[in-house]
Amino acid sequence: MNLIHPLYALLMPIPLFLIIFYLMVQRRANRDLESFAAKSLLPKVVDYSGQKLRFWQRIMRISGLLLLIFALCGPGWGYRWQELKTQGLEIIFAIDTSKSMMATDIKPNRLDRTKLALTDFLNRIEGNKIGLIAFAGTSFLACPLTLDYSAFQGALDSLDVNTIPRGGTAIGPAISNAREAFLAAGSGNKIVILITDGENHEGEPLVQAKAAAQANITIYTIGIGSPEGELIITRDKNGNTSYLKDKDGNVVKSSLNEKILRDIASATGGSYIRAAGVSLGLDELYNSRFARYNKKEISSKWQKKYIDRYQIPLFLAVIMLLAEFAMGIQRQSLAITGDRLHNSNKRQTLKA
Repeated sequence: MNLIHPLYALLMPIPLFLIIFYLMVQRRANRDLESFAAKSLLPKVVDYSGQKLRFWQRIMRISGLLLLIFALCGPGWGYRWQELKTQGLEIIFAIDTSKSMMATDIKPNRLDRTKLALTDFLNRIEGNKIGLIAFAGTSFLACPLTLDYSAFQGALDSLDVNTIPRGGTAIGPAISNAREAFLAAGSGNKIVILITDGENHEGEPLVQAKAAAQANITIYTIGIGSPEGELIITRDKNGNTSYLKDKDGNVVKSSLNEKILRDIASATGGSYIRAAGVSLGLDELYNSRFARYNKKEISSKWQKKYIDRYQIPLFLAVIMLLAEFAMGIQRQSLAITGDRLHNSNKRQTLKA
C-alpha cells in the first residue's frame, strides 16, 4: 500500500507548526487581555461572541491545509498489475586485452584509456542492454547482455592484460562469442563495438564478420594506437619495467592494423573509426550512427501500479476551506448585527 510519496511526506509537519503558531498567538492575546483587566471582569469588557466561531474557522483552515498537503503527496491504495516494456539497443563491447594494449602511444596506455572512455560512455547509452567480451589469444564473455550497468562496470574494471594468459589477438573468436551472446539474449538491434589495435589477428575474423552480418549483427570497429607503432612496456612483480620482447629476444613494436578493422566493419554494414579524443570516437559513433536505429523491445516485466486516491483528500480539503469561508461570512454578519443592537441600546439609553 503506497500511502504517500516519501518526499512529499516532508510537508506533513506544516499544519502542526501552524497549530503551534495559533496556540502561541492565542496565549499571547490572553496574557495581554489579563494585563488589561482582571480575568473575572473580561467577559464584561470583551466581546467573546465570535470567539468560538473563530476557533472553528482555524480548525477548518488547518484541516483544509492538511488535506491539501495529503492530496499533494499522491496517496494511493489498491493496485493493478501493469506491464513495463523497455526499448533500446543491444550492444556488446569487445575489448582487446592482449599485451600490445600496454603500448603508451595513447596515455596512460591503450587498455586503461579504453576502460576510462567506456566508463564515461555508459552515461550516454543508459537504458540499452550492454555486454562485455575480453579477448587476446582467445576470448570469453566477461559480462552477458544486461541492464545492470554496475555489473558491467565491475567486469570492465577487472580487465587487464593478464585476464587472458594466452597471447595474440583473436578477433575471430571474439565475434563468434558475441554472436552466441546475442542469440541467448533477445531480439533488439544487435551492435558490436570492437576496440583493438588489430594486430596479430587470429581465427579468420572476416569469415566470422560475414557470419555476424547474416545474423543481423552490425560491427563498429575502433582502432586504438598509431600506424607508426610503439614499444610495449611491461612490469614485473617487483614493479620494474622493461620492453616486451619476442621469443627471439627482439623488442616488440605494436602498430595499428587499420585494414583488417575496416574490412570487418564493412562486411557487416558498420564503420571504422580511429580512436581519438577523450572518448576515443565513441561519442562520434553514438551521435552519427546509433541515432538511425529504431529501438526495439529488449525487456518487459510486470509491476504493481498503485491507484491514485488524491481526489478524496482534495475534495475534503475544498469542503473544509468552503466551510471556513462560510464561517467568516457568518462571523461578519454576527458582528454587524451586534453593532446594530449596541447602537440601538445606546440610543434608547440616551432617550431615557
